[in-house]
Formats: sequence, C-alpha cells, structure tokens
Amino acid sequence: MPSLLILGYGDTHYTDRNPRRLFNYAKESGFEAERRDYSEIRGAPDFEGETIKVMLFFPYTFWNENCEVPEDTKLYGTSKRSYELLREFFLEVKGALQQRYASQQLQYVIPPESAALDRDKIAAIQRLKKGGVPTSELVSYQKLDDILHQISSERGVFVKCRYGAEGKGIMLLQESGWVTNYKVEGATLTNYGIYEQWVFTDITGRRDLLEQLLEQEVIVEKEIVVPEFFEGKKFDARAYVINGQVPHFFIRVNERHKVVTNYSQGAQVVHHPQTSLPPELIVRIREEAVKSAWAFSSNFLGVDIMVDSCPDGIKVVEVQTFTDFPDIKCFDLAKYLVSNQSGLFL
Repeated sequence: MPSLLILGYGDTHYTDRNPRRLFNYAKESGFEAERRDYSEIRGAPDFEGETIKVMLFFPYTFWNENCEVPEDTKLYGTSKRSYELLREFFLEVKGALQQRYASQQLQYVIPPESAALDRDKIAAIQRLKKGGVPTSELVSYQKLDDILHQISSERGVFVKCRYGAEGKGIMLLQESGWVTNYKVEGATLTNYGIYEQWVFTDITGRRDLLEQLLEQEVIVEKEIVVPEFFEGKKFDARAYVINGQVPHFFIRVNERHKVVTNYSQGAQVVHHPQTSLPPELIVRIREEAVKSAWAFSSNFLGVDIMVDSCPDGIKVVEVQTFTDFPDIKCFDLAKYLVSNQSGLFL
C-alpha cells in the first residue's frame, strides 16, 4: 500500500472538513498517511514506502493573500497575473516535494502542472474542446455592441471574469434586463468580501459598468437554455470523476428566473439515484464527465454539466479541480477515496 501525503489546510473549520476527513479515514484504513499545509513541505516527515501518493487541496492561505483581490486590476477574477501566481505556486510545490522526497516516487492525484488550469475559463474550454468535450458557446467581440447584438428573446449572454470560480464575477445580459453579482458602488464595480454572498444587482442599461468589465480579462458565452425537465425550473449536474469512473453525481434545481443554480442562490440539491433524469441523459452525463477528466489528465475532478435546448444538447460548463465534497449523508466521498473500490490510492 503506497504512502499518502495530503497537502493543504482550509481557511475555516468548514473549508478544512474535507482534507481532515480524508486524513482520518486514511489512517483508519491502514494507510501510512500524513497531512501538512503547503508551508510545511520541507519539514514533512519521512515515509517508509517507495511510492508516495500526493493529494492536493486548495491553497486557501496563498489564494486569499495573493489572488482574491488582485493588486493590478483590483477586481476579482480579472487578473492574469493572479492566475499566473497560482500556477507558479503549484509548480513550486512540485519542486519542493521532489527535493524533499528525492529518493522516492511521487504520484499526484491532481497533476501540479494543471492544478490551476480550471481557474482560466478560456484555457479550460480549449482543453475540453481538444478532448472532444461539448462546451458552452463562446461569443467573439471587438466592441460592446457585438455582444449586445447576440442577445435574443430566447437566449441571453453571460459575461464572466476569466480567472474566477465559485460563481463570482458574473453578468447576465437578457432582453428583460441585465444583472451582475459584482458589488456596485456608484459608477464602479468592486468585490464582496471573501466570506460574503455575491448577490445579484440589477444594472439594466448600465453600459458604463459593462464597459468597465470588458476592459478586463473576461469570457463571453451564450446563455444555456435548459429544456423543461422540471416545470418552471432549470438545473445543472455535478459529477465526480474518480480514476475514470463516476461513483456519484447530483443535480441542482432552481427557479428558471434565477441566474445560477448554486445552492447559495436557493437551489434544491437532489442526489443520484433520486434525480428522475432519463436514463439516457444519465449515461451522457457520466460519459462527458469522464472525457473531461481525461482531457485534464486528472484522476479526481468535479464536472458541471448543463442540458441545452439546442440540437447538440449537453454542455460541460465548468470543471472543478478542487471540487467541494457532497453531503456526507448522501455520498461519503472521503471514505470512498480511500476504499479499494476507488482504486485511487492503491
């Protein structure tokens, strides 16, 4: 049985619960397991085995101090430099681990080289497309009116920060109105705090705010219009890919007028097998999730999928390298990861 090194502490008791639980289960299952924060690699303990499996978790301390509010743009998720800092961080982590365990073989569940890639939405879509994964449709533009002309009565346009996550930094432009979940202070877009909810504000007709965001690094996508699987509602699916398999997924169902399907925006979470989705759609969700993980060369990935009413149907809208774990009462992902069934740490 390989040794297991778990890296990364949460910044609150809640965000630390998943690596903490994984470590406890690993010890109970007989693994030679250690847990450290990224700043503690040099002092990490010796391992007896020749092979060390490395499980990375999100580096909250580094992100909060260096990337959450970028020094250059000041606007969450719009700084290429902040993204590069995160990417360089993981490469430095790999170098530090190679130096610390020079005589042993390191095997990464999440490759350090691509650990930050999901934070670049454009690069992530390009990687998915190269792997044959259907994604949301990008809108090319040179000026604001190029974007506004894409809005129709059936389908709006999303403008999102390029380097963000967690549903932060979004504008939705529809014929019925425009909204953003950036904080609006007079004529300026700014950020909510790290631990605040990013609520949506009506900015209909505020071209000045839209122009302000377009000056930064953004991604523009056509809105996905979900067919009526659930009357008056829309939904997306979160699939967990472990070692090329999908052991669990759930859907988030929200009112159709809601901008996003996040739980924080009032969505109802329904876990498989209670989703009532057609069997053929469940097969497609699993297939595209596995293809996404293959495209990212990752043995552990969260994949967000929506169904579009357009002819080619299913779309992978986002991948989560450091995905949150599902409700333990519905599927204990941490326990599954250290089980023989997952094969992840064998």
